[in-house]
Amino acid sequence: MTTTRGGPMEKYLAPETAARMAAAAAAFSGALDESQRYVLANDFELSGARREWSYLPEPERGGLAIGSLTDPQRKLAHRLIAASVSMPGYAKVVSIMAMEHVRRALTLLDAPAIAHLFDPERYCFRIFGTPGGAAPWGWQLAGHHVSLNFTVTEARYLSPTPCMLGSVPASYGTLAPLADDEARGYEFINSLTGAQRAAAIIYHRPPPDFATRMVPRIGPAELPDHVFNPEPDYRISDAERSVLSYLRDGPKGVRGADLDGRQLDALVGLVAAFAGRLPDEVAAAELARVDAAGPENLAFAWAGGTAPGERHYYRVQGPDLLIEHDNTQGGGNHVHSVWRNPGNDFGDDILAAHYRAEHSSVEKQR
Repeated sequence: MTTTRGGPMEKYLAPETAARMAAAAAAFSGALDESQRYVLANDFELSGARREWSYLPEPERGGLAIGSLTDPQRKLAHRLIAASVSMPGYAKVVSIMAMEHVRRALTLLDAPAIAHLFDPERYCFRIFGTPGGAAPWGWQLAGHHVSLNFTVTEARYLSPTPCMLGSVPASYGTLAPLADDEARGYEFINSLTGAQRAAAIIYHRPPPDFATRMVPRIGPAELPDHVFNPEPDYRISDAERSVLSYLRDGPKGVRGADLDGRQLDALVGLVAAFAGRLPDEVAAAELARVDAAGPENLAFAWAGGTAPGERHYYRVQGPDLLIEHDNTQGGGNHVHSVWRNPGNDFGDDILAAHYRAEHSSVEKQR
């Protein structure tokens, strides 16, 4: 098969991470019994279960629950997570899982009927296809406030998005999994001049959640929902949805070209912090794409209050990049953040290149 080596897919090249991830996934699946392996594994398909992602506390979720694993299997499951993200990223993931204990205890006080939904044993694994080799494969970890989605082609090209993390409460005691993302957003918006802030702040109220919601594929334009169901009293109108909308070809907010050098470095630093959830090799590839597209083409948008504790939302947008971060529910104590790539979520770009190369190879053999 003709590969894409040397072509545009080099921007997604991460062979060391792909190999480490494949080895960890194979070890994990190999340690399971037949009934567990059946639940874990799914054929690799372009659509279907592979593109299903939700960070809500779903009553039922497909995949193999971590609570069904033996201690040795659980260690291999965590080794797979650690092989796929950075150590800071892994610390965030396990901190979010730990926060589920806090959430369950708090929910037992005011809504005991649903407290069982908040349980770190309910996070589920799926593996799509066969890890390793040239054929596409991927894996997913899904649960409340965690959605990790990885796709690999030709054992070297990797898509790590959507990559979503959240926390409710946003902080409690020593647990504050996304406090650094919060702090960087506040620091950046409050570093801007009056004119820059006027451009950056697109509305005085934030959306109830991400502007792109949980769509499996981001379109040219996306509107946030009117309401996030867990908090029905916070709603936005149709007009507000339009103001807060995501436009792929018309980013809202202040542009990188309108920042001074220090501010632009800070914006790239914010992006680098999000990329830092991923292994160094993958994060470097993500940042290389930002650099190639020109940091001056990034856009930063903010909605809501600019003082800690107020409901707020921010977005960083670039040609191959979308970061959304909100702390809207709970009066500003329920945080969500996501890294997405509108062209390569769930491996769209690398899969298209893979199948084009495969088709070309077949045609040449005829």
